[in-house]
Amino acid sequence: MATAKKTAGAADAFETSAAINADAFKDGFEKFTKGMSEFADFQKNAVEAFMASTGALAKGVEKAAAEQTEFLKAAYEDGIAATTAASSSKSVQDAFEIQSDYMRAAFEKNLGHFNKLADHWVATGKEAAEPLKARYGEFVEFVQSYRP
Repeated sequence: MATAKKTAGAADAFETSAAINADAFKDGFEKFTKGMSEFADFQKNAVEAFMASTGALAKGVEKAAAEQTEFLKAAYEDGIAATTAASSSKSVQDAFEIQSDYMRAAFEKNLGHFNKLADHWVATGKEAAEPLKARYGEFVEFVQSYRP
């Protein structure tokens, strides 16, 4: 009889353990699939943020290229005008004055254009980083939600 009681007790313990393990497995699997689904949604949104960031950067490059082209065209025309004026001057002294005035003005224009481009690239960098920065914040929250 003692053997029968031990066997029945062991069987009950096994059945209870099996039921708990099956429930724990089922709960764990459901949590895993839910987490993978949420991660896939997160990755989809991350790709969208990357595309928005890349679009902002492309617009910035396009604007900078247009500004640079316009600046170079104006600088070329100014150079031709200065050369024409210097070559048609009545004295060497006048030619040197025209050339030095042109160089001074060209230096100031170049410096101004450099500052304008620097401001443009800072603004473009901030605009391009914004979608990624937002995704990083969401990533931190996502990871924090799975902490025990």
